[in-house]
Amino acid sequence: MRGWVLCLALLAAPAMAADELAEMNAVSQAWDRYAQTSSKDDPVSATLVAPSTLRHYLFLRDAARAASADQMRRIPIADRTLVYALRASQTDAQLTALDGPGIARLCFSRGWCGVVAPDKGESLPALSHVTLIGTDRAVGELGPPTGANYQFGPEFVRADGDWKVMPESLVPDESAGVLEAATQAGMSEEDMAQAILAQLLGDDTEAPALASLGQPLQDDSGLRASLNDRWPNYLAPYKTRQLALERKAEDGDSLAQLGLGAMLYSGQPSAWVVQDKVRGMKLLEQASEGGNATAAFVVLGELLDRSHMTKGKPIPAERLIKALPHIRRSAESGQAPAMGMLSDLYFNGAAGLKRDCRQADEWVARAEDAGAAKARNNRIWNLAVCPIPEQRDPARALALAQRMIEQADTLSGSELDTVAAVYAANGKFDEAVDFQKRAIAKFDADGAAQTSQRARTRLKAYSARRDWVQDYNALELPIE
Repeated sequence: MRGWVLCLALLAAPAMAADELAEMNAVSQAWDRYAQTSSKDDPVSATLVAPSTLRHYLFLRDAARAASADQMRRIPIADRTLVYALRASQTDAQLTALDGPGIARLCFSRGWCGVVAPDKGESLPALSHVTLIGTDRAVGELGPPTGANYQFGPEFVRADGDWKVMPESLVPDESAGVLEAATQAGMSEEDMAQAILAQLLGDDTEAPALASLGQPLQDDSGLRASLNDRWPNYLAPYKTRQLALERKAEDGDSLAQLGLGAMLYSGQPSAWVVQDKVRGMKLLEQASEGGNATAAFVVLGELLDRSHMTKGKPIPAERLIKALPHIRRSAESGQAPAMGMLSDLYFNGAAGLKRDCRQADEWVARAEDAGAAKARNNRIWNLAVCPIPEQRDPARALALAQRMIEQADTLSGSELDTVAAVYAANGKFDEAVDFQKRAIAKFDADGAAQTSQRARTRLKAYSARRDWVQDYNALELPIE
C-alpha cells in the first residue's frame, strides 16, 4: 500500500492530526513489509510479528507435542492444521528445541504461515484503512466497507517502538472461511483439514492420515494441563473490532454507529457484548440522522414496537412524530414497509403531516411495486374514501379493485370492507351492502368487535344509498 492509507485519510478527514495520520501510515507500512516477506516464505517475517504471536506459536508447538484429541477438536481449523503439520514433520525433540521465534521461522520458511503469494498479474493484499485504538493498538481493513459491514483484517500492536503484525488475530476469520469452503464443496471438516495438510506438506512429505496425528507426540499430563491454562482467546479479535467500531462511531461514521448500536441494543453476540439498550438506541438514531437507511429502519421499528406500549391503545402521537424522519429516510431508501407507513401518515394527517391523499397514493403505489403485501388493498381504500374531494378517485379505485372482486371468496374482512367502500364510492350500493355484510361476518368470526362496529356504521350508510369517507385519523383509534 505504501502511503495510500495516509493519502486516503487526508482526503477523508483533513482535520485529522498529522501525528495520527503518520501512525496510520506506519501501520500500513508494517503490513506491507510483512506481506512481502511472508509471501516469499522468508523466515525474517518472524521479526515482524508481535510478542503475542510468538507466544501463540509456542502454544501451537506444545499443542503438537501434548494436546489430547479433545483439545485438538477445540482448536480452530486454521490453527489445527498447523498443529497437524508440526506433528507430521517434526519429532518431539525437534519441537522442544525450538522457541517461539524458532517455530515462527519454521512456519514462515515452509509457507505454512503468512500471506499467500499472489498469482501472476495480481498484487499482495493491502490495507484500505487503519483504525487506531489508543496509542499502541490498531486494526486494519482489507477492503472498503461493503455497505453492510467492514472488512476487518489483522490487528497490530506497538512493540519496542515499532508496529508489529498479529497474524493470530486472523485465525477466526480464516477458520470460518475454511469451513464455508468445505460446506460449499460438500466436504466434511476432517476431509478439508486433510486436504489442507497435504497442501502444507507439499510433494516432499506424504501427508499422513489425520487419525494417526490425533494422538500427541508424548503423553505429558502436565504440559497438557498447561495448554488449558494458556488457551488462546479466539474471540479476542472480535472484541478489538468492537473497540474499532467505538472509535469510528465517535468520529461520526454512520456504519459504525449502526453496527455498534445494533450490538449494544441487542446485547449480541453475548460472548463479548454487554447490553446497553439506551446507548445502543442513541447510536442507531445518530446513524439514521447521518443518513444510514438501515439504521433508520431499525429505529422506526423500535419506536413503533407495540410491545413497549399499552395494550389496546393507539401508537402515541409523540412516538409517530419522533419516528417520522426515520420512516421518511427508510422509505426514500426503498424499504417497502416504510413506504407503507409514510403513506398511512399522509392519508391520516398524522405525525404532524397535513393530510394529503395524493402523497399517500404515491407512497403506497411505490410500496406495492416494492413488494408490500397489503399495499394494493390500502391504495384502493385511500382512493375510495379520501375525505378531500379533489383528491378522491372512485373510478381509479374500482379499476384497481377488479382482481380483488374476481377473488371475492378468498378475501379477508378488511379486503371485503375495502371493496364495499369502492362500490359505494361509485354509486353501486347494492354491491356495497353485499360486500359489507360479508366483511362484518369475517370481523365477527375473528372477534374484532371494534372493527365490526365501525363496519356496521358504514353498512348503514350504504343501505341508505350514501357513500362514506374517512374524515378521521385512523391511527388514533384503539388497537384490537
